[in-house]
Amino acid sequence: PDRSAAEQPVYWAPEIDPGVINLIEPPTSLRAEQGRAANIPYPQGERDEIGLHIRPSPEGPQLAFLNGAQPDKPLAVVIPLDDLALDRLSSIERFIHSIGGKHRPDARLTPPQRRRLSHMLRCIDGREQQASHFEVAMALFGRRLVSREDWHDSSFRYLTHRLARDGAKMVERGYRQLLLFRRRHT
Repeated sequence: PDRSAAEQPVYWAPEIDPGVINLIEPPTSLRAEQGRAANIPYPQGERDEIGLHIRPSPEGPQLAFLNGAQPDKPLAVVIPLDDLALDRLSSIERFIHSIGGKHRPDARLTPPQRRRLSHMLRCIDGREQQASHFEVAMALFGRRLVSREDWHDSSFRYLTHRLARDGAKMVERGYRQLLLFRRRHT
């Protein structure tokens, strides 16, 4: 309640989001003398029936400490061998690089895809506030580019309609696809 929705960290169930890093206490025989992950400053997280969920930074991965694993103790990563195993491995690689101070962006969405998603959500918000497609287009693209005189044949009109349509589909049922990595089929 003391933070806005934009400031509130979002925690996904590990079986849904392959970007969640599942951490456990390693068996004694596999413990390293000095765990690199123990040097990360961990903010407060959320605890549920699965374990403790933390995001070390706003853009960082979600860490799920399972079976009583603790952030300040030696840790090991669990990779379920399912259809998302390669996606999970990519997320783990990104996390390991971040421990070493080398930030790597989340590759699930490109910057243009992020921008389009932002536009889609703004379209949905505008339409829910009873704004017309024209008003939404002006908010998204600016008065300089969107004019009432050219609206009927404007490419911005068609783009705004597509963004609203695709945004509605995404909100309705397609948002989870954003969690998956895109792979080339060979």
